[in-house]
Amino acid sequence: MKNILIFNIVISFLLLFGCSDDYLEKSPPDKLLEEGFVNSSDRVSLAVNGTYQQLQVSDLYGDYLPKFIGVPSGEILLSNTTPLAINNFSFDASDTYLLNIYAAFYQGIKRANSVITEAPLVDMDNALKARYIAEAKFLRAFYYWNLTNMWGDVILLLETVENPDDVLVGKNTQAEIYEAIKIDLQDAIPALPASYESSDLGRVTKGAAQSLLGKAHLYTENYEEAESLFAEVIQSGTYNLMDEFDQIWNRNFENNSESIFEVQFADIGGAGTSTRNQSHLPGVNGGTGSHVATQKIVDAFSENDPRLGYSIFRDGDIFAPNLTTASIDLDYYKSTWSATGYNIRKGMVPILYLQGAGTNYPVIRFADVLLMYAEAANEMGKISEARNAVNRVRQRPSVNMPVLTEAETGTKEAMFAAIVDEREVELAFENHRFSDLRRWGLAEEELGPLGYLPKHRYFPFPQLEIDINPQLVQNTGW
Repeated sequence: MKNILIFNIVISFLLLFGCSDDYLEKSPPDKLLEEGFVNSSDRVSLAVNGTYQQLQVSDLYGDYLPKFIGVPSGEILLSNTTPLAINNFSFDASDTYLLNIYAAFYQGIKRANSVITEAPLVDMDNALKARYIAEAKFLRAFYYWNLTNMWGDVILLLETVENPDDVLVGKNTQAEIYEAIKIDLQDAIPALPASYESSDLGRVTKGAAQSLLGKAHLYTENYEEAESLFAEVIQSGTYNLMDEFDQIWNRNFENNSESIFEVQFADIGGAGTSTRNQSHLPGVNGGTGSHVATQKIVDAFSENDPRLGYSIFRDGDIFAPNLTTASIDLDYYKSTWSATGYNIRKGMVPILYLQGAGTNYPVIRFADVLLMYAEAANEMGKISEARNAVNRVRQRPSVNMPVLTEAETGTKEAMFAAIVDEREVELAFENHRFSDLRRWGLAEEELGPLGYLPKHRYFPFPQLEIDINPQLVQNTGW
């Protein structure tokens, strides 16, 4: 049986431009050029776009990555779909979906490596070349951040691979992975613009690289560096909270003032598809209702928090009167449409029963940066600054929750507890909670009743990879 990781690394560039007319005119589709694939300005552009495009595939943000990060958080329950094993942590190393996610990350890394290695040799505008390389370095860092977040110690590949056997190596430590991530992002920041013209909207910006670098420092408990980077993003004036909470994950307001980085499903790299709309909406008039909100996440909201109504459909909520037909009344949401009595509303308004083509997937937004800043500042003893950042999120005009006071959050411990709670409700269904609970050491307490065990700190390496690569050691407990 062929190792999927090796297979993807070897053929990814053969497939990368297979549907491009430009590629078909320049070289045969069944072999690489001797001088390398990325050998002209046009090819560099296509290669960078292809590195973005990998984020769209069904194994990543097109479908399965959000399942494996979102469902274990306790926010979402899978219903009428697979793999149901995620619901109660009964998945194991033989899971095909995990194998495909793992391989998809490395294909993205392969594409980034080709740009980073080969683009410097291309004769083209130097500023544009530097920006393209910076975009590829951000994307490589982002792919590796996801890998180490899911698997911990992983194989680090920073060069193009000429011999498939070169990937049959042991794991690098998570510290080494984070160091590589930080170096890529530090290199990328100077060459990235603060914003783009509309024709390039959605490409990686300086703020996106600073935010991800801050996140890498936060996750490795380098709080001073994290606080400084998040402060730069906040003070840059490039981003701001949207007044209306309903607009932050809204198809009609993509790439808005709060968006720092989102996976583009309509522009960069092609028109990929996502199943988010179809899966999150109830099984009426085209939805499948396969991802449903849980009682656990409903209970996390204060009853007077408007974000509950903005994030979750509950019985009697206005649903989709514009789609009502003679056969079914869609004016108001009915709890009988869901296995839990709830459905995910965030990102689903306006109601559109589409497979998901053209619906972006926000990954980093300004509210998240404010809350990460608050966490880093609090760890440094800057409790007042942390409180102000959290209150800025709570005081969004359409939310307008009461401000946190010094009496409530006057200690580091109390402020941290407030940040934990705020991240849960502000970022519900945005795939942060499971990562947060694991890095905070709270996962066993919070998720133990759902089946979480200490071994679930990291996912199991796909058994196929273990079988093929004698240097790859399985994670503890698997």
